[in-house]
Amino acid sequence: MFAISRKVIFASVGVTVALVGTAAFALPGPTACALVGVVGLNSIGDGLLTDTESEAERHRYVELVRDARARIETTFGTPESKPILVIFNQSSGLGPFKLNSYGSTQMVGSRACVMLGPKGQNVDVVAHELMHAELHHRTGYVQRFLQIPTWFDEGVAMQVDYRGRYSLSRQEAAKSDYVRSLTTGSSFFTGEDEVVTRNYASAKAVVASWVASAGAATLYPRLSRIKNGEVFAEVVPERELTIRSSGLPPAAAELKR
Repeated sequence: MFAISRKVIFASVGVTVALVGTAAFALPGPTACALVGVVGLNSIGDGLLTDTESEAERHRYVELVRDARARIETTFGTPESKPILVIFNQSSGLGPFKLNSYGSTQMVGSRACVMLGPKGQNVDVVAHELMHAELHHRTGYVQRFLQIPTWFDEGVAMQVDYRGRYSLSRQEAAKSDYVRSLTTGSSFFTGEDEVVTRNYASAKAVVASWVASAGAATLYPRLSRIKNGEVFAEVVPERELTIRSSGLPPAAAELKR
C-alpha cells in the first residue's frame, strides 16, 4: 500500500508540474500572476517585488512607482488599487514565464499583477500599467471583463502615458473614432506594430476628448457605477465620445483635474 501511495503521489506531482508547464507556455502572464509568490523574488515592500540584488536599483524602483502613482493622482485622483508589482531585469522574462519586456497587467480574479520588464522601467509605462490595475480594482474582475471595451481600457491608461509615439496631430485625432469598434483584445492588438501603435494613439485621442468633455474627476465614480451593475453604454454614452473638430483633445499633460 505504501508503494501504491508513493506512486500516486509521484503521479500527482508529475501532473501538477505538467499543468503548470502547459499554463506557463499558453498563459504566461496569468500563470505568473498566480504563482508570483513562489518564484523566489526579493520583496522591497508595499507589494513591490524584483529579481535584482542591487540596493541602488531597488531604491530607483520605489521612486519610479511613487512618481507613477503621483501622475495618476494628478490626472484622475488618488489611486486605491494595491496590485502586486514585479520589476524584472531578465530580458527573457520572469523565470519560466516569457513576459512582455515592456510591461503588462495581469488579472487572476481579484488579484492584479503589474509586470514590468527591462524596457518598461520608466514612469510612462509604470503609470500606464498601474492605471489598468486601478480600473480593474474599481470595476471588479467580472465587470471589467464583461463591460469595459479594450479601446477604453487602453485609452484611459494612455492618459497617464506621455510617450510621443502615441500622440496624434489634431487632424489625425479627428479620424480616431474607428478605434471604438475594437472592443476586444483580439481586435485591438492584431496587426503589425504600426497598426497597433495607431490603435493605442487613437484610443488615447478618443478618451482624451471624452475626459476633456466629461471631466477627469468623473472617471472613478463612473467605474463604480459599472461595478454596481450599470452597463458601459449607459455610464459612458455615445454622445460623449464622438470627437468633433471643435473639441479635439488637448495635450495629455494638460488633462488635469
